[in-house]
Amino acid sequence: MAKINRRKATDEEKANSQQWEVWESGDVDRFEYQYDQSVHFIVQAGRAIIFGQDDHPVAIEPGDHVTIEKGFDGIWEISSAIVNRYEYLT
Repeated sequence: MAKINRRKATDEEKANSQQWEVWESGDVDRFEYQYDQSVHFIVQAGRAIIFGQDDHPVAIEPGDHVTIEKGFDGIWEISSAIVNRYEYLT
């Protein structure tokens, strides 16, 4: 089963992520997403909880480095608009 992992980003990761794409949640407060690629991102702003099929909820906040594996099906509940810098993994 695909997983999600969260930890605090290092200073080097934060600096490197400035070259990555930007994703913003906008006014959405809840959505479902099926990941067809593995991705990692660093939360720039906002707060959310990501729920997986069998995983425990993962709360994310600014400064977190999150990796989501291909095949993960999740529900995002956004409490404060999210801004992420992301990069797909190969």
